[in-house]
Amino acid sequence: MGPEIAIMLMVLCAAAIIVWSLVLRYKRHQMRHQERMTAIEKGADLPADPPEKPPVPWSPRVYLLRGLIWLFTGVGLSAFLLGLSLTIVSRPERFEDRLWRATNLRHNNATEEEIKQYLSQSPNSDAGRQEFPAGFSLIGLIPMGVGLAYLIYYRGESHRLPDIS
Repeated sequence: MGPEIAIMLMVLCAAAIIVWSLVLRYKRHQMRHQERMTAIEKGADLPADPPEKPPVPWSPRVYLLRGLIWLFTGVGLSAFLLGLSLTIVSRPERFEDRLWRATNLRHNNATEEEIKQYLSQSPNSDAGRQEFPAGFSLIGLIPMGVGLAYLIYYRGESHRLPDIS
């Protein structure tokens, strides 16, 4: 299974989950409306709405939790991507890939001399090329930055306000 198919499958699964949750919410609202209309037709009292959860008192500890989650997610993501880039072994270019690239060069108006020069190169000349660069592990700096921002905010708020809990 190619990466395009896997990505398409993941997008379709996500869309199906979203549509399913929207349909369930619509059915719940429809049943509540039907229940109320039946009660009105029979002259009965309207059923009481389910009690809502009381609001939780605000605490700066929420920002500590969020900061730690984001920070360690970023650290884990960086470690994963760095490990992935270090363990992927570069492979020599296959014959099919070289033929495809030569055909692509021809369609892009390359001269016959350039195509012959490309095909005459040894396939192992790109052996130093990595499939997944280690620089991608820097993507983990984004959630680390968000986590550090939450932790800095928590630190400032915990000194400013007394903790309720």
